Amino acid sequence: MRSKVSVLVASTLVVWGTALTIAVGHPVSAGNSIVVQTKKTTNDGLYTKAQADGAREQFEKICADCHPFTVAAKKKPKDKPLGEDPFFENWTGRPLSELVTLIHLQMPDDGSADVSEEEAIDLVAYILQQNGFTPGQGPLSKESLSATIERPVKK
Repeated sequence: MRSKVSVLVASTLVVWGTALTIAVGHPVSAGNSIVVQTKKTTNDGLYTKAQADGAREQFEKICADCHPFTVAAKKKPKDKPLGEDPFFENWTGRPLSELVTLIHLQMPDDGSADVSEEEAIDLVAYILQQNGFTPGQGPLSKESLSATIERPVKK
């Protein structure tokens, strides 16, 4: 009887551990222990201030007419704010890569400019800055685009 209980408890722990690993990331071996990597979010300092500041002029030139950061700043009914509830209701939980791809392939939607993938990454850094996300030590890059968009955490 004792061995059946031990097997049941051990099996339960394995299933629970597997579910936890799937929920938060992939395990990484660190010596004799296993470390669970958590998925990065926009609250993890994914861009630099210099990167975001450098994209401001381009944003003003090709994005600002249709994309204010607040609902109150909308000029036309079709404008889509890149902040506040409309933005976060649409983008929360989605990876930054989706926003970069949208900007790179479809913006501006009037065809007045071409935005390279690198420019789109910088524009996303500017969007993060304008939404109050804290900058980090390194620039937003292709390697960090799997991070998910979350609402900013006020510190």
